[in-house]
Amino acid sequence: MQQTFDDFFRQNYDDVVHNLARAGCSVDVAGDCSQEAFIRAYARWWRVGRMQNPAAWVQRVANNIRIDLERGRRRHQGALAAITFESVDEQPQPDPDMEHALGALPGQQREAVDFYYGHGYSTDEGAAAMGISPGAFRYHLHRARRSLRSMLGGRSKTGAARSEARG
Repeated sequence: MQQTFDDFFRQNYDDVVHNLARAGCSVDVAGDCSQEAFIRAYARWWRVGRMQNPAAWVQRVANNIRIDLERGRRRHQGALAAITFESVDEQPQPDPDMEHALGALPGQQREAVDFYYGHGYSTDEGAAAMGISPGAFRYHLHRARRSLRSMLGGRSKTGAARSEARG
């Protein structure tokens, strides 16, 4: 007999939170990730409820959400570090090559770059702002990065930093 979602939730929620907390995230983040995983399970309960081990599915989804949050946090911290200036009065000088390359991008690619790097939107937020799916947003962002890399001859701050470190 298939278990009801309410019973499943009551039996497994604490375990999912504790497992995520043991993985190294705060209890608040573990709770948020667990809640999101259970929401996704509820939306698919007709399928998840029939699995041999639905708790394992929820645990995997919660862990993937935690990993995505950590990646986003690292990417955000890296972006902030890249744009931190020596003094507040110092303004960045526009790179004419970069400005030209950005202007040469097709509209949706340029828009994706602007939302993601210029405004700091997540892929979901950028996709919503552009009125497209998150997958399409990531596609335009990927294509824009590839085009910029080829237009700028493969130079980038991260590439320059890596070559200096090897020095």
